[in-house]
Amino acid sequence: MLELSKIDLGKDEAEQDERLKEYFLKTTSYENALTGNKTIIVGRKGSGKSAIFTLVQEELAKSGMIVIPITPNEYHWKLLKEYEEQGISLIQSHINVWKTTLLFSVISTLHEHGKIPLQSDIRKYYEYTKNSEYDISPENWFISIVDSAKQFVSSIKSPFGSIDFKPSSSKPVPISLIQQLTKCLLNEWNTYTYNDWEKQVTSPPKVRIVIDRLDDSWDASENSKNLIIGLLKAANDLNRLFSHKILITIFLRADIYDCLFFDDQDKLRQYEEILIWDDDSLKNIVCERVKVSLNLPSDKNNHDIWSELFSDQLYRSKATAEKYIIDRTFKRPRDIISFVRFAIEYAIENNSQRIEPVNTRTAEEKKYSQSKYKDLIIEYQKQVPYIKDLLDSFSSSLHKQSKQEIDEHIQGFIKRKELNVDTNNIIQQLFVWGVIGIKRQGGASVNRRGGTHFCYYYDDPSIQPLRFDDYYIHPSLRHYLSISERREKNDK
Repeated sequence: MLELSKIDLGKDEAEQDERLKEYFLKTTSYENALTGNKTIIVGRKGSGKSAIFTLVQEELAKSGMIVIPITPNEYHWKLLKEYEEQGISLIQSHINVWKTTLLFSVISTLHEHGKIPLQSDIRKYYEYTKNSEYDISPENWFISIVDSAKQFVSSIKSPFGSIDFKPSSSKPVPISLIQQLTKCLLNEWNTYTYNDWEKQVTSPPKVRIVIDRLDDSWDASENSKNLIIGLLKAANDLNRLFSHKILITIFLRADIYDCLFFDDQDKLRQYEEILIWDDDSLKNIVCERVKVSLNLPSDKNNHDIWSELFSDQLYRSKATAEKYIIDRTFKRPRDIISFVRFAIEYAIENNSQRIEPVNTRTAEEKKYSQSKYKDLIIEYQKQVPYIKDLLDSFSSSLHKQSKQEIDEHIQGFIKRKELNVDTNNIIQQLFVWGVIGIKRQGGASVNRRGGTHFCYYYDDPSIQPLRFDDYYIHPSLRHYLSISERREKNDK
């Protein structure tokens, strides 16, 4: 019997979880991020991006690579707005500034690690930047480029000749400097032999730049979209030029990535890794944490751990604990971890030996349902300021609503809030958020047997919700919003 009081499922924030490495589930997505086979890691909030980001850094550093993590807490997304008026497109301005930022980060970090030869041209660039207005010290270089971008790109002078980019210039972003830096770094890897501390090495170490938390200051404006598009394009260009000598990996929230549209976007598809979790993987995440926190044998079967953790008593509609819990997640690690954590708390409070259905339902009613409601608001309120009012408008409604019913509901909401939005657009948003889903008949696939089942966006992003006649509010929200579950004769 498992000792529930000794189970610690870890922390929600991967960066603060001291034992993350011990129970982290190394999925194909993790391996693709680690090897660099995929350089755009996309997932919803809580899907495990930051966990991968954290552990990839450690593994790469152990392998001898130089790792440059970028986690800006604040980013002035509108700082470069004026460059559109300077003769080149706004997107290209962002691309150029990002390339300069990323290349200077490499130079700064190589210097900090003692990796720049005395006679190298790279040292000239470093000495120049150190004495300029542009601060590229390890703790300041990223924020500095944001805060000082205008001044930097308008006053830079190259050690190999003057490059005047004053406001009156037709080239506000130092394209020539980017070309020089790129050529200089490529030559370094191809030609130099230098002293690495007291060891002779034949070339500089490989460098990995990993970028996360770009959503911290995301405001859904066109300029913020252009800035991230600029980063994606700049990173792709540099990855291609440096061919794994310098490799940039970007971790990006799915809802942000999904609203980006730009030329040649299809060429980046091969580098995308979309974080998707199936039922077994979600169960294994919980079981691995239980195993580590209780010091259970590493070869103990996760199925047995789950069976010892949960009572075999069925829930309503004859659902197992696994089905009941996973149906109330958005198929993300953070959801199932928090739900099981709450259930354990109430099992301990009720002196249960295992988690019983009553413990799970109490957790859902007192904590979990409200937490999912709040998570949705936090995740999307920057893009959709009225999301809280929209969710609240469904309070005390039925869990199943016809297309006509939901159309009328949303039209009334739009009128009351005096919004200039389309009804179908809001239905599409509700589906993408996971607030509503559809019911499918049959439709067996590789990962699912045939028969009647509910599908949400995270199950199949290709679903076109407007083609369906009925919608179903997500089970995780039903208690907090006081949604009534009307049963259909065909479902009995």
